[in-house]
Amino acid sequence: MAKEPSLFTRARFSSLLTGIGAVLAGTACASLSGNSELIPASLCIVFVVFAQLSANFYYRYVDLKRNSGTYIDHRISTKSKKGQFNFLKECSLAMFFIALMIGLALASMGGWWTLLIGGFIFVAAWLTCGGSTPLLRTPFGAVSSFILFGPVCVIGTCMLQVVHESIGRINWSYIIPAVYMGVVIGLMSFNATMLYGYANYTTDLRNSKVTLVGAVGRRWGRIIFLLNGFLYTAITVIMCLQLNLELNGVDMLPSVICLFVDIYIWWQMRTRPRYQYAQLIDLGNFNVFLMGLLSYIIFEITGHADLSQMSFFGL
Repeated sequence: MAKEPSLFTRARFSSLLTGIGAVLAGTACASLSGNSELIPASLCIVFVVFAQLSANFYYRYVDLKRNSGTYIDHRISTKSKKGQFNFLKECSLAMFFIALMIGLALASMGGWWTLLIGGFIFVAAWLTCGGSTPLLRTPFGAVSSFILFGPVCVIGTCMLQVVHESIGRINWSYIIPAVYMGVVIGLMSFNATMLYGYANYTTDLRNSKVTLVGAVGRRWGRIIFLLNGFLYTAITVIMCLQLNLELNGVDMLPSVICLFVDIYIWWQMRTRPRYQYAQLIDLGNFNVFLMGLLSYIIFEITGHADLSQMSFFGL
């Protein structure tokens, strides 16, 4: 008899690293112009964590409700189906309302345009995890990750911090780094989502879940994964050269390190036993976080002086 699942199994906590990494990347872009803001950045992290948890629980709820098979393949007992329904639905709603409250706080800092982004995130997340056919059960699931964690999260986070103390006045030159980084994080999130399809390739096909890897096959999945790694590295190099950061190549270091991580993952995709593929999912999610963290550290140290008029603890 299958054991009752832990909260980690239900919530997919490692996936939260992708969202946190995207917020850190957006904050890194704001740091380049001296506009990083502690409170908005922290609230963005809290928002993305609870929004992802809500989506993860809701996806589990939809899967169990429709007997799609993923719940069973992850060895989660469905013996008390009604209890599972209630638990997943209530967890999803609880996480959603917390994310909503944080989102309204962010809207009070950024202005009306943040409500548009919030509405888009809600609709896109619902289509990705719910709807008549969740996008995560199609090849477009990876595209959804690209959009949500890439341009939407990175550019939105950067813009929120840039306009935090000057509502309505956006200096678009400050946003340009986030456009580049949004594509970079989007491609990395695309790869991280592909790893789910790669690890669950056989069971997904059995459950009529045709992810991108399921549609193109594992071999082409590996090729796309590796090409994306070189592509986001090239975009980072172009960004650094176009913006004339003049950091003697240090600004390119996070992308190069993450490329080597992706090359390692690609090699493990070829050589590891299939039962160990699931471990690569966590590494793929961590790689997005690593890109955001390293970029934030480097750009915070080497970017323009802090332009904020706010101070904390008298500093």
